[in-house]
Amino acid sequence: MTLAHYAPIVEALALLAVTLPLAIGLHLPTLWLLVPFLLITVTKRSYATYGLSWQRPGTVWFHVTTAVAVFVPYLIGHYLWARWWLGATFELRTPPSLVQSAIDQVLIIALPEEFFFRGYLQTQCDRVWGKPYRLLGAECGFGVLTAAGLFAVCHIVYGGPARLIVFFPGLLYGWLRARTGTIAVPVLYHAASNLLMQVMLSSLSR
Repeated sequence: MTLAHYAPIVEALALLAVTLPLAIGLHLPTLWLLVPFLLITVTKRSYATYGLSWQRPGTVWFHVTTAVAVFVPYLIGHYLWARWWLGATFELRTPPSLVQSAIDQVLIIALPEEFFFRGYLQTQCDRVWGKPYRLLGAECGFGVLTAAGLFAVCHIVYGGPARLIVFFPGLLYGWLRARTGTIAVPVLYHAASNLLMQVMLSSLSR
């Protein structure tokens, strides 16, 4: 394969190298959305190809099943870990300004990050490596792993090596992107995950 074959991935990595320091240095996470959106617009590419669509968002049953399979084990595991390992007690509390937090999580955190990593970067990888595998109804390739890996590495800046743990939810978001064809679904799951974390942290005390 020639170097030109890998041009989409090279482009994505170059855009990541530019966007990451700018987003951090300027405290503008929306650049994760604006920079690739501008490139896609200037190059006259299809927005739908990059997940800016509502192609097949999934049935209610699909989301109930997925949410139960993902969030219930997380809640139980988090509770048991905090209870047995940290000796914390649990009393359900919501963080201050829950509605504002929800809006911030969707528009400022989840939407920009999901558009860059799942909408743009994962798509660029799929253009090179394809999607030869089928996993639980989703056509996937190495793009899911690559996007999740880079997503995790970038989070080191915000919390050190422990933040590499976000590789695993990154896999979930990548699968959801592949399964539904839209970034709207991983955006909502991403925001819900962060809000759930805030509720758990607010509810646990030692």
